[in-house]
Amino acid sequence: MDDGVQCVPCDYDPVFEVQVRSERFKFNASHFVAFRGFRERLHGHNYTVGVRVFGPLSPDDGYVLDFGDVKKTVRGVCETLNERFLCPCRSDVLDIRDAGPNVELTAEDGAFFSIPLGDCAMLPIVHSTAEELAAMIWHKTIEAFGVDILKKRGITAIEIAVAEAPMQEARYRRTLAGFAPGAAPIPARAPNAGCGANITPAG
Repeated sequence: MDDGVQCVPCDYDPVFEVQVRSERFKFNASHFVAFRGFRERLHGHNYTVGVRVFGPLSPDDGYVLDFGDVKKTVRGVCETLNERFLCPCRSDVLDIRDAGPNVELTAEDGAFFSIPLGDCAMLPIVHSTAEELAAMIWHKTIEAFGVDILKKRGITAIEIAVAEAPMQEARYRRTLAGFAPGAAPIPARAPNAGCGANITPAG
């Protein structure tokens, strides 16, 4: 008798999604976005971060991934950015120099900044946009967890959301397949550009 109930195929393989947000997933930072012919004024945001994890339910503990482990890892990443100037080391329009205790930046329009190195987060990104920050935080989160640990649990993808303000956020989602620890989250446009390569000693 057909009662309208569909049988679940034997090869059915459900994927669960867990989302974690916390009032401690935040960082306060200054930045400006610069690209060819344009530079924002220096300003700041109270950034917040959210995480979504995709994967199967573990038969051992009933988790996709322990919320506590997610919170600890993401909080640690946020702490490295808190109360810092977000310096896009792979920028193709900023001249970034190591001036001893300070980092010196000169923009296309001649604007000059000298900021204590200890107050900077030197980031392997081209622009300090919410989009590129989300990609960078994704990479840092995966590296902090350990990609092998995540794959062993069957995690298929992770999404990071970065909000500059309420209802104003960027999201970066990527599968773990092909992830290479240490790889730059955003490809540099200039050859050999990077956090070390394009910071020129002043002198």
